[in-house]
Amino acid sequence: MWEALWAKKEEKDGVFFWLPLPVHLEDTKRITGLLWEHWLSDGQKAVVAKDFDTGKQIAMFTAGIHDIGKATPAFQLKKGFSNSKDLDNELTDKLIKAGLTDIDKLILAAPEKTPHGLAGEVILSILDERFCTDNDIGSIVGGHHGRPIDDIGKISEVKKSYKKNIFQSEDENSDIYKKWLMFHREILNTALKNSGFKKCSDIPILSQPAQAILLGLLTMADWIASNTYFFPLIGLDESTDIDMDKRCKTGFNKWKKSNSSDIWNPEYLGDGNTLFKDRFGFGPRDVQSKFAKTVADAKNPGLVILEAPMGLGKTEAALIGVEELAVKSNRNGLFFGLPTQATSNGIFPRIADWLKGIGEDLGEKHGLRLVHGKAYLNDFYTNLTKSSNIDIDSGKVKEESFVINQWFCGKKTAIMDDFVVGTVDQLLMMALRQKHLALRHLGLSKKIVVIDEVHAYDAYMDQYLNMALEWLGAYNVPVILLSATLPKKSRADFINHYLMGKGVKKIDKESLMADDYPLITYTDNDKALIIKDFAPIEDKSIEIKYTDSENLLKLLDFLTVGGGNVGIIVNTVKKAQDIAKSVLSKFGDISVKLLHSSFIATDRVKNEKELTDLLGKVGDRPEKMIVVGTQVIEQSLDIDFDVMISDIAPVDLLIQRMGRLHRHKRDNRPDKHKKPVLYVLGNSKELEFESGSKAVYGGYLLARTGYFLKDSINLPGDISKLVQEVYDENIDLDLSDDLRVKYDNYKKDYEGIVNSKKDRATSYRLESPRLKKRIGKGTDLIGWLKNESLTSSEEEGNSQVRDTQDTVEVIALKRCTGGYTTFDSNEDMSQYIDNEAVAKKLASSTIKLPNKLSKSYNIDKTIKELEDFYIKKLKSWDNSVWLKGSLCAMFDENNRCRINGVDMVYDKKYGLDIEGRK
Repeated sequence: MWEALWAKKEEKDGVFFWLPLPVHLEDTKRITGLLWEHWLSDGQKAVVAKDFDTGKQIAMFTAGIHDIGKATPAFQLKKGFSNSKDLDNELTDKLIKAGLTDIDKLILAAPEKTPHGLAGEVILSILDERFCTDNDIGSIVGGHHGRPIDDIGKISEVKKSYKKNIFQSEDENSDIYKKWLMFHREILNTALKNSGFKKCSDIPILSQPAQAILLGLLTMADWIASNTYFFPLIGLDESTDIDMDKRCKTGFNKWKKSNSSDIWNPEYLGDGNTLFKDRFGFGPRDVQSKFAKTVADAKNPGLVILEAPMGLGKTEAALIGVEELAVKSNRNGLFFGLPTQATSNGIFPRIADWLKGIGEDLGEKHGLRLVHGKAYLNDFYTNLTKSSNIDIDSGKVKEESFVINQWFCGKKTAIMDDFVVGTVDQLLMMALRQKHLALRHLGLSKKIVVIDEVHAYDAYMDQYLNMALEWLGAYNVPVILLSATLPKKSRADFINHYLMGKGVKKIDKESLMADDYPLITYTDNDKALIIKDFAPIEDKSIEIKYTDSENLLKLLDFLTVGGGNVGIIVNTVKKAQDIAKSVLSKFGDISVKLLHSSFIATDRVKNEKELTDLLGKVGDRPEKMIVVGTQVIEQSLDIDFDVMISDIAPVDLLIQRMGRLHRHKRDNRPDKHKKPVLYVLGNSKELEFESGSKAVYGGYLLARTGYFLKDSINLPGDISKLVQEVYDENIDLDLSDDLRVKYDNYKKDYEGIVNSKKDRATSYRLESPRLKKRIGKGTDLIGWLKNESLTSSEEEGNSQVRDTQDTVEVIALKRCTGGYTTFDSNEDMSQYIDNEAVAKKLASSTIKLPNKLSKSYNIDKTIKELEDFYIKKLKSWDNSVWLKGSLCAMFDENNRCRINGVDMVYDKKYGLDIEGRK
């Protein structure tokens, strides 16, 4: 009679609907089995069933009992939020008829103390010793709504103090207690029978990584089975004699229709050299060829690090490696992560082109997704989203190229799609204790992971990257890290953490401290190996000259005589704005472009595209132009300057900036700029640096960079040598006594910052995977997310894994006659926000407010002022999915705005600035 228990209920247009608990458990169990067979990768299955062949059975058993905690008075007496009391009463009558006497009279003091996940874990521990001595299955059941319990003591607490919530009585000998226990045993026995187990002790003990995968799989299956479009509720008076085969087939097919891509079944398609020509239309360079061969020859390649100069084709090498690794590890997807939204946007069409080739070879169509906060501003991706297909060669829409899987459009499910390009935060959040973390682990453990431009990460982000690598190692997920400038200590740390995840306790770090360049470092099973013999690469010699900001205008006057495209990269937005204004004031006839992070998002996208069109590989190159920008240029754009001026910066970032100097071969450079020259601003022999540069990078790395930087640099020959000298703390500087005091203070500050970053990172960082039981800690998921980050949104999670000051992002609009509009329009849009195109245009106009408004002492006041404005003026936004809850900075007709006492002005040429700032 446990069929009388309900799992879901709803009143719609006065009609009562419900779903019996047995039906929902059967739906979820069947969907789990289908996902195991048709979605999960063989590599993931091997993690779950490493030493036994019952992985699918375990997954289906877990799904079959996941909501056993709903078979409790505490859940069955829950009132519906949107239905009438009549529906609640009718369902209670069903329970009484099933023998649950007096349940309608039951009053529970604290039903909230036993949410059904926890209740399920308690019930399992009572039903069988298997779930009492080991909490692997129990912690999955307890965590399937987002987070496992923090403390095993909660199970004992419920048994001691809230037994009535579970059994309707404190008396274990009472008939009603035994009735509930009988229901629980029916659910358990049904799950055992349907999954092919005779008794609970037959279920193998799961490792912690296996539990995380199964928790993610169960959550996914539960979400699908709980979707009433896929699996509708039934009328309260309808027969519960349901054709479950038909119901499941129909529901799964509906889900598949919203997720219509083919699963990638990678095949070995020949040697790497041939594959290069097939995929990219050219044969591989020596580094690319040896990278492919290294991956192909390894028995069980895990982490592969490729250090090679900019422009050598690391991306193409990685993609060929991905195909080989997917075959070897039985994975069927890719996550490609980069430091910024702009770099993610830049790589996306190249990944799409590569994926198109794979699809054509295999006769498959694959799901492809761009994942970051501004993906909707990427024209290539939005066109792909609209058409679900793109002809990469012509740029025209055609049929059957790519698929946008609608079910994976949610923020928590996007990472689970087959092929994902996005910011590295998506991977780093794998190590962030956050609700529904298992879904991220499920999505990433299905794929090959590639992370580009690893040099761009700091000590804080490294803590999250190291932990993510440990978990990827535990899942036996192949990872490729790409870098042009990687300190050897970081290289050794990455290898060490990955192997720790595989259970390797200690490695010989000294063997990984090679200074060779290019370099391939990789793991094969439990060993770390290096490849360092490559054909010589022709050096590009860059002359380095030194000057200061006071001489900048005079220098520009000299550099632009006879033509030339000059790039100026400085370390702060304010300095970039000031330089641009000074240059325009002096050289009114020279085209000046400005690029930094304080533009409205739509303007920044336009600026980046315009620069790429002008200074890209095939750009319509102007005779003379000055581009002023910040760090966004060093990481984001494929542009080519004739000469470059840069603020002093840590050497790896300075080298990245040089990558935009004579980036492409050109025969028509002005005579004055035939040879590449970098002018460095602010390299003080007295170790006195501009306050802005010190605030961003600290004096220690600036001092070391300036010390080792000479009058020229050969790229790539000097890259590794310079990077290792600057970042090797064992290499001391020969300084005078006066400078030694200053340098030592810088070093002390640097070490303090690094230690502080590491400490802060551990606050919400996931612990290492538990591969063996330790004193006080089992290998279950209990406490997995203890002290979790309270960040609920994707954007908050992104900032949590980067050590950045809190920022406030707003939609920037301006008043106009009748209402408000965007900065690139004069038409009132305030009356048309129910139009999706208008709402999306408004939502796209985002910008981050100046740091002055987001300091710890005033950010709350800033946000309150913005929220009050929303309530007073923008409540109509509540009806728009694009705008609901968004903060807005409303500028006047003169582009001015005052927030929390700070006066700001927005200029489409200069960006956002604080008025009166000096």
